[in-house]
Amino acid sequence: MKIIATGIHKKFRQEWVFKSLSYTFESGNSYAIVGQNGAGKSTLLKTLAQYSLPNKGTVSFEGSSVEPNKLISFAAPYSELIEEFTLPELLDFLINMDFLPSTWDFETFTSFIDLKPSTSKFIKNFSSGMRQKVKLGIALASERPILCLDEPTSNLDESAKQWFYDAMEKQRHKLILIASNEQAEISLCTKQIAISAYKA
Repeated sequence: MKIIATGIHKKFRQEWVFKSLSYTFESGNSYAIVGQNGAGKSTLLKTLAQYSLPNKGTVSFEGSSVEPNKLISFAAPYSELIEEFTLPELLDFLINMDFLPSTWDFETFTSFIDLKPSTSKFIKNFSSGMRQKVKLGIALASERPILCLDEPTSNLDESAKQWFYDAMEKQRHKLILIASNEQAEISLCTKQIAISAYKA
């Protein structure tokens, strides 16, 4: 599986976030998108995932005839969960949408993420750390071959961070993209893409 970025440019209002970025991202490798706060790491990640389109250039996917949105699992602090659902209802919804395999029932999933909320507790009443752990758990449990994570350990305590680091070791066969300026997250990756190199 490959994501091929060819001469992509992205503008926000009148400012270029990045320009002339060409790169091939391949399965079995993990890539850290690095840069200062506000440099455009999240924008690049969303552009590569086709959650946002480049102003110029192309992003293509090689190795599958499936639509890109069915190849990618994406988690970020700003991504939304359906707050009116309980966790069992959310899992059922994702299974029915073919985002998660049917093997991920409530007991299996909560054991995986090491979190035991009440089956009747609405997601809107979860703490920010609980929500982030659920988002990460869903992304990691998905069998999609591309994993995109934006600042994955945001809002997590030290125990939850260690859970995430350990869980990532079983994802190495995937194509992994992590946008971050946290050294512990960057160290999970085999390669780095500095967004500052594509500003000129």
